[in-house]
Amino acid sequence: MKVAVVGGGVIGLSCAWYLQRGGAQVVLLERDTVGMAASRGNAGWITPALSNPIAAPGVTRQALRWMLSSDSPFLIRPRPDPALVAWLWKFWRSSGRTQYLAGMRAQLALNSRTLELYDGLARDGVEFEMHRDGMLLLFVTERALEEEAAVLDELIREGYPGEVKRLGRAEAQTLEPAVGDGVVGALLAPQERHVRPETLTAGLASALRDSGGEVREGVEVTRLEGGRAGWQIEAGGEEVAADRVVVAGGAWTGRILKPLGIRIGQEAAKGYSITARGSGTRPTRPLYLGEAKVGCSPYDGGVRLAGTLELAGIDLSIDRRRLAAVARAPEAYMKDWRPADPELEWAGLRPIPADTLPLIGAVPGREGLFVATGHAMLGVTLAPATGAALAPLVLENRLLPELAPFRLDR
Repeated sequence: MKVAVVGGGVIGLSCAWYLQRGGAQVVLLERDTVGMAASRGNAGWITPALSNPIAAPGVTRQALRWMLSSDSPFLIRPRPDPALVAWLWKFWRSSGRTQYLAGMRAQLALNSRTLELYDGLARDGVEFEMHRDGMLLLFVTERALEEEAAVLDELIREGYPGEVKRLGRAEAQTLEPAVGDGVVGALLAPQERHVRPETLTAGLASALRDSGGEVREGVEVTRLEGGRAGWQIEAGGEEVAADRVVVAGGAWTGRILKPLGIRIGQEAAKGYSITARGSGTRPTRPLYLGEAKVGCSPYDGGVRLAGTLELAGIDLSIDRRRLAAVARAPEAYMKDWRPADPELEWAGLRPIPADTLPLIGAVPGREGLFVATGHAMLGVTLAPATGAALAPLVLENRLLPELAPFRLDR
């Protein structure tokens, strides 16, 4: 069976990898360069402990307050777009407690094999930078600390298999010398990991090629049509035939599917990051700067700060005020490390459906067409789980139970 995968980010590459290991002949089509969109500059966290949906009780009120500040963690840029209005309405409807808990359980179930799958990638020869140092969540107010502790307690009750330890300031500073005196307390999730995402996508692409897969870059899909007898794709001016197609185009997935009359109801949410060697006491493990909602990831060659959620449509321009807010975040939480002389300043688009859960599965009424998108800020975390769960559906028409909550017609 020949399967075409449209999209060369971490989700598309993971789908292609597991499809090929399942026996498919795979061709991956990427409009630009693999791994250079949302997968390039994110924090790279492998964090089942963050399986709670973004659409949560109280988040709508907080988002409305944040709209008054241009450098807030969550910003909605109003625009005269009926699709955005519909998305916001559904987002609000999805933030009730019943739906929130159902979404949490669904993402925890999909995440149940995440660490095992990452170990499997490494064993199978995929080369990438991965660290097993846990995640330390820092807070400068007791209120934010208690709120996050309650979320993690609920995750544990709903099935999160890891442990969470509560630390005072002194304990946090003993564990992580980069922690500053402004921190009132911390939460440690020792099971979590992180990768440098550029190395993960490069490693997957290389391993895919080495094992017989085809990776075509610089080929934008301009036509997609087919059905029971197979699919025809026009990409980069060439025709590609496939028995089945997986569209994993991230924030661009809607544009790829729109000519087929398929609307998936997701928004592009811009995130920013800064990567630098920096100056001061370098962190040794990932830090979540709680109130600022900024992630800090130490890598072999530098440290990355990543954060913000900005609903502004398909727009990759960099707002210097929002980037500066990310750069300032360590001042309240860290001893003296600052992102001096950055080597990379980046903006990328995360795809977010209105209920903030991924869209993974068959497209109703379109035999042989599948979608894997909408992973929001859990793209790296959920990538192997998405590929491993979707492959049996594509190749054998076998729906695994953990995929049911993410179907397109939910």
